[in-house]
Amino acid sequence: MLKIIFILLIACSPSLFSQELGEESYGIASFYANSFYKHKTANQEILKKTALTAAHRIYPFNTLVEVTNLSNRKTVIVRINDRGPYKRGRIIDLTEIGAKKINLRRQGLAKVKIKIIGFENEQMLIPYNQLSLETSPKFSRKYYQKTRLKYRKKYRIKRNIKHKKYLKKRKPKKKKAPKKKGPIKKRKKVHEKPKRTIRKKRK
Repeated sequence: MLKIIFILLIACSPSLFSQELGEESYGIASFYANSFYKHKTANQEILKKTALTAAHRIYPFNTLVEVTNLSNRKTVIVRINDRGPYKRGRIIDLTEIGAKKINLRRQGLAKVKIKIIGFENEQMLIPYNQLSLETSPKFSRKYYQKTRLKYRKKYRIKRNIKHKKYLKKRKPKKKKAPKKKGPIKKRKKVHEKPKRTIRKKRK
């Protein structure tokens, strides 16, 4: 019986779950009740209303995640420093300030998308908005359709990253062997004979 419990504890330990930069997950987000504040979190920090922190069941401590409310597309970046929530279907608990930024306080619960953008307090993926063309202009005798532009969120990777162990290792490209060049043969210069000009005799 003890062996079975030991195996289950190892299987459920968060350290065995491997996370990758850019990993996404979906679920329901909630926020802390007032009774949890001013108490210690799972990593022995004091939980504060004004701190952009969150609780997750398996992500390592100090993982930076971007939480997007799918109903209004508002986002917030928070740091994982606690464990939870343990209610079925919920994947993250936010503090009061984090919940306000994505308008979660009014809704109570909301479906969210979570994206890993950094580890160990270092943000590696930098989000930015890129303006792109959604529809091109159309001309006709009856109507004229204007161009529609839309901002789309994209991410660029930070150049100088301290914790490179979280990045995917790319396979090095095989360099093609240079072709062996033989000795260069010098071309012999052929001296052309100057053309003779025939002068016409005057009568």
